[in-house]
Amino acid sequence: MVRYTCMYKNLIFDLDGTLIDTVGDISFAINEALESIGLPQRFDLEGTKRLIGNGADMLVRRALLEEKDNEELFIKLKQAYGPRYKKYQDTNSFPYPKMVETLKELKRLGKRLFVVTNKPDELAKTILKHHFHDLFDYIQGDQAGTPLKPDPYSVNSLIEKNKLDKNETIYIGDSIVDIETGKNAGIAVILCLYGYGIYDAKTVSKADYSIDNPAQILSIVCE
Repeated sequence: MVRYTCMYKNLIFDLDGTLIDTVGDISFAINEALESIGLPQRFDLEGTKRLIGNGADMLVRRALLEEKDNEELFIKLKQAYGPRYKKYQDTNSFPYPKMVETLKELKRLGKRLFVVTNKPDELAKTILKHHFHDLFDYIQGDQAGTPLKPDPYSVNSLIEKNKLDKNETIYIGDSIVDIETGKNAGIAVILCLYGYGIYDAKTVSKADYSIDNPAQILSIVCE
């Protein structure tokens, strides 16, 4: 049985599959990009979820299936996908139920809220501003030349910039990448079982906490 604690003052969130369900837009963009360069494979929503994680470049490679090591195709698909996703982002993306209300309550209780995501920095800030306005204290997206999650660079950089105590900080995400990110940074992790991850017993056991819906975050970080 999980023993809840009130020690966490700082909450760092993943974005895709944790805060916002973005799979519809990603699916549409990658399928159109594949069609534009003459490749036959297409991905439904469940198939697209398996592509997500480790950043846009890895998503593109995974979409190439057995041709993932073909650099010419990778470059073509990356060039086709990027502008399309930028165009379609937020066409069919929505915060998970109870997410906005939960974040507002966390802010009311004095918690500091942050985002670290592998989504490109500009796109991350745009979609988060649209759905959550100014609820987040700081947003760290993918910037050229910096390591992606599960490397702890972005989380550690955010912690340092904002002078956070790691003992009072927790990472919240929906996949094994997020669990590894938090553990690599030396902070606790909440795994969101409603997201895009594969939730077998082994994966779930690696997180400090797991939740079925956003409102349960309050039970973990508040009395």
